[in-house]
Amino acid sequence: MSLQEDGRNPSQRKEYVHHPDLLLVGVDVSKAKHHACMGTQTPMSCRKFECTHTREGFRRFEQPLKAHRDQNRRQRLLIAMEPSGIYWQALDERLNSWGYGVCLVHCQAVRHHRKTMPDGTRKTDEKDAYSSFDWLRQGKCFLPVARAPELQAASRLLRRPRALKKRGSHLRHHLRAAIPLTLPALHPLVQALTQPTALRFLQVNPTPTSMLRNGQRHFLETWQPRSRCGPGRPEKFQQLYDLAPHSMGLADPYGSEEFALTALAHDVADALATHQLWLAQASALLAPRTDCQGLLPLPRIGPPTAAAILPAMGALSPDTNGTQRVTLAGLDIRVFASGSRLRKRPDTVGQPLF
Repeated sequence: MSLQEDGRNPSQRKEYVHHPDLLLVGVDVSKAKHHACMGTQTPMSCRKFECTHTREGFRRFEQPLKAHRDQNRRQRLLIAMEPSGIYWQALDERLNSWGYGVCLVHCQAVRHHRKTMPDGTRKTDEKDAYSSFDWLRQGKCFLPVARAPELQAASRLLRRPRALKKRGSHLRHHLRAAIPLTLPALHPLVQALTQPTALRFLQVNPTPTSMLRNGQRHFLETWQPRSRCGPGRPEKFQQLYDLAPHSMGLADPYGSEEFALTALAHDVADALATHQLWLAQASALLAPRTDCQGLLPLPRIGPPTAAAILPAMGALSPDTNGTQRVTLAGLDIRVFASGSRLRKRPDTVGQPLF
């Protein structure tokens, strides 16, 4: 029996874990050092050791496993750890490359199990390693979701665009709040521009003084020939220059507001450009896959959306159960209702669900 094949079934998973020839290892993962607890089911025994989060530490981590397995003639080995943070992924990848079975235990389960220990509820790395070992000994573990190498790489690449998208949204809020202070009469015209043009405009002319600095001819020659600036492009820049002398913004004798708004516009443009760069790299990585090509003909799904769906859901095979996919995505609706009058689901009664 293979854990990867039968580990999803609770009874078969416990049967696999309770095998007498199985060596169990619970690991508490941290940034610099990992603590482990190793033992067997019958007789119940355990040994604690630790290793550093380095190549040499991983080599020393494998030595007691090999020695214990060879000494006791154990043919099977199963390692459990908490999927907390990002440091467990390097250890999981290294253990899988060595051919060891790896499973996960819930972080909250380890935390609650610590409260039942006789030596108090104080958190230590050794206690967390023993908690993972004890949950594994009881068969209360689950398998990590297997992903193809290119899906794992795309998942790592997509973390940065998500962070950059949040950062860009945060900076845009600051920029929208700052524009009415420096351009009180002009900010509706600036906001009516397209986003790329508005960012370029604010990087050069964030205040009325900066618009009038080089004269009308230089201002119009710089901005009027630009294409894709929104509707009414030539007239809009003429209106901006005409209203600039009458705009009552903040007094800025030292140019601090102009510098702050220019730097903020540069930060927003840099966050958006870097976000597109990382997203394009992830999309190009998954473009040759057949399941990615199968998603693209669907309505409102382009390469960025397909690149976000595949790492989250895994490979899309022809025999995939659609109900399981909907449940995995968190889109299945569960109805909880009380009372004697509601005896049918809302969609059958005629009332809308939303």
